[in-house]
Amino acid sequence: MRHGVILAGGGGTRLWPASRRARPKQFLSLGTGTQSLLAATAERLQPVCGDRLYVVTAEEQAALVQADLPALAPGHIISEPSARNTAPALGLAAVHLLHRDPDAIMAALPSDQHIAQGDEFRRITELAFAAAEEHEAVVTVGIVPTRPETGYGYLKLGSALVGELRGVDAFVEKPDAATAEHYLASYLARGDYLWNAGMFFVKARYLLDEIDTWMPETGAGLREIADALGTDAADAVCQRIYPTLPSLSIDYGIMEKTSPVLTLAGDFGWNDVGSWTALADYLAADADDNIKVGKAITYDARNNIIVADEGKLIAMAGVSNMVVVQSGDATLILPRDRAQDVRNLVESLRAASLQRFL
Repeated sequence: MRHGVILAGGGGTRLWPASRRARPKQFLSLGTGTQSLLAATAERLQPVCGDRLYVVTAEEQAALVQADLPALAPGHIISEPSARNTAPALGLAAVHLLHRDPDAIMAALPSDQHIAQGDEFRRITELAFAAAEEHEAVVTVGIVPTRPETGYGYLKLGSALVGELRGVDAFVEKPDAATAEHYLASYLARGDYLWNAGMFFVKARYLLDEIDTWMPETGAGLREIADALGTDAADAVCQRIYPTLPSLSIDYGIMEKTSPVLTLAGDFGWNDVGSWTALADYLAADADDNIKVGKAITYDARNNIIVADEGKLIAMAGVSNMVVVQSGDATLILPRDRAQDVRNLVESLRAASLQRFL
């Protein structure tokens, strides 16, 4: 059967100060309405997976997930005893799915992406599930590039298989500006590069076999966890073994080594909400090109991104091209073209022993 797995254990440091350890990015709406990014992801998967929806998250975030997704079936929150990156997290999910369904097909999606066109997303999801059922392979959904983006990895595509399905020749690291220009031009000419969005569809059994092959230490640990499921020792075994697994992403651990890898091109208004400037990609601006979330008043101020907590007001005059975010006990101010420096600011807070603001 088809199962949805949402990865929801990240910290979202690039969206500080709204995203904090106590309430990371995936639990925020970020101007999209009353729903959190996580709840919107679950809603998109529900028509395809029904109640076979699981969330992998950090132990300390499990209560947040349950509060955000009250309809989630009992036992469908899979808690990681410690953060070990996406390869062990997906392996742990596969172990739990196979315990319930030996023929499980899993869709693994990040929890913190914005998708504007739900119907097209579901169409591609159906095709991806069908491809994963038919092939002994990992199926990805790549994103049609719209600009020479240096902040994403890319998929280099090979030949067409059938319909919209393509082979993947290589996973390509984040490029420099000139290389990103080349990738975009190549896509426009031949359709052979897509953004890597971190969406995977695969038989749970096949994924564990690939982990055994390419990450044998992780595979052995996951098999031991699997053997304990359904016994009184299950929690203790997971608590003992999982934190010892190598911390490695699914891209580095599996995707750059396994073959074949198949992909479908997704063009459904995708955004990874990876920095404050991403809000401009899906929120409407005012007449002066200001993006406003919450209460904001501007005078002779242009091309700013302004985010205020409920009940707070930000007023700006005579400034342009800035990001200003007020959230809780902290305020962020920086030029719009330096939005990626938020991560460095978070590191500075740690170095200055100001963890209470994180």
